[in-house]
Amino acid sequence: MNNQLKTIFQTAILAFSLAMIAVVAVPAKAQDLPKADGSGDTPDMLVELYSPTGAAKNVKLSSLRGKVVLMDIFWSRCPHCEEHAPQIVQLYNQYRQRGFTVIGLATDRKENREDLNNLKGFLERTKINYPVGFLTGEIRFNYADAKDGGVPQIIIFGADGKMVLREVGWTPAQADKVKKAIEAQLAKAPARKPSK
Repeated sequence: MNNQLKTIFQTAILAFSLAMIAVVAVPAKAQDLPKADGSGDTPDMLVELYSPTGAAKNVKLSSLRGKVVLMDIFWSRCPHCEEHAPQIVQLYNQYRQRGFTVIGLATDRKENREDLNNLKGFLERTKINYPVGFLTGEIRFNYADAKDGGVPQIIIFGADGKMVLREVGWTPAQADKVKKAIEAQLAKAPARKPSK
């Protein structure tokens, strides 16, 4: 009987030790935009963004540092996404001259013709005038809410590249919270000359 208890105790200790190693080995989700020099905990990520004219451009997320960034994760068939998109356009138009930018990331499947048609209709109906691309697994892993996969998801980064807000869903209270976060980050950001 003594040997049985000893074996059970050793097995429990081993299982606990392995669990602790697994917890330590799993990297934490990123809270910052990547740094251009490769330092920091977040690897640089490339996202293909399309301008409203349809021109494609590969953008490194590290290149967004220095601006206040709103990352908008949405699905073209989501009614809440369609309701909130014009408000994101309004924020973009209101603050872009002050160093604010928006990147939209659709959860639609890039290789699916029906999804592409739905996305095209969504962009036309909502009059999105900022670059839009497709959500990648890497960006989802590093920035999206792991506990709530709902859309829309709004993620705001300060000019220093640090994540300052992540919201899932869109209500008037959330819209106010997003606007206040943008204004607070722009107030902290270095002054920028207005672009023409």
